[in-house]
Amino acid sequence: MNNLETERLLLRPWKVDDTAEAASLFRYASDPEIGIKCGWPPHTRIEGSMNDIRNILAVENNWAITIKGGNIAGQAADGDPVGSIALKPVSHYTIDPITANPELSKQYGKYLGDNALELGYWIGRPFWGKGYMPEALRAVLDYAFNSLHMDAVWGGHYRENPQSGRVMAKCGLHIVTESEHDYFPLIDRYFDHVIRIITANEWRDRQTDRHI
Repeated sequence: MNNLETERLLLRPWKVDDTAEAASLFRYASDPEIGIKCGWPPHTRIEGSMNDIRNILAVENNWAITIKGGNIAGQAADGDPVGSIALKPVSHYTIDPITANPELSKQYGKYLGDNALELGYWIGRPFWGKGYMPEALRAVLDYAFNSLHMDAVWGGHYRENPQSGRVMAKCGLHIVTESEHDYFPLIDRYFDHVIRIITANEWRDRQTDRHI
């Protein structure tokens, strides 16, 4: 899996069976403000974080977010993971509301197969509001369209998590529909779900506009 590099970030594969890696993940993923908003329970033990790296995170197209040179105020050392960003198969949370609506299915159904992927991401609370997440997301979208040659990338977030929606909007993902009262079993909760998309052509048009 390729490393992805931006001005301030290095996105790299997760390190399996690495105690320092697991400790850094636990430090940020144990925050209840993170996991619940992303659909997974907050981490409770470093050993559990290590297992999650081995069994969930250390897969193709799932990157640890690291900050080059560490971070001011000692929040993270150089190379420590402070978040995660991934490209995954399109989930049923996206597929079901699109296929249930004839108009949406006609317009977007062609982006529900192997030619499209879906985003998942989070970053530790000390790094909110610094522009790191849009910076990481732009790098991953560029990889999805120019290296993996995807036709579209989907993104979903809870209506109650507008911060994630703003990150997607900054990177060009526009709202397709909203699904009400979806059940998320990992956290045993119901949320209204906002579904967004950006196509390859839309991404390339944005890159052209930025260079005009």
